[in-house]
Amino acid sequence: MRREAKRSRMELYATILEVVTRYPEGLGITRLSYGVGVPVDRLRVMVDALCSYGLMGKLAEEGGSLYGITPRGLEFLETFWKMKGFLATFGEKS
Repeated sequence: MRREAKRSRMELYATILEVVTRYPEGLGITRLSYGVGVPVDRLRVMVDALCSYGLMGKLAEEGGSLYGITPRGLEFLETFWKMKGFLATFGEKS
């Protein structure tokens, strides 16, 4: 069985935001947990952090919270993937 490399906190944040962008109507914490591959209790702490940074927001709270990405979150995501690609390219040329 092949073990997946451990993801950094920034990669997890980016993955959370990436999954949330696929659901413009909002996404509950349980479905988000399945999409990201992180247990709900651990994910809830990261989602709260993303909300406090202004990268995500709560869209609704009836029957459970639904989360969505903010414009600032989209900017973060775009910048993160550009930098990751740049660093990968830079690393290949060394």
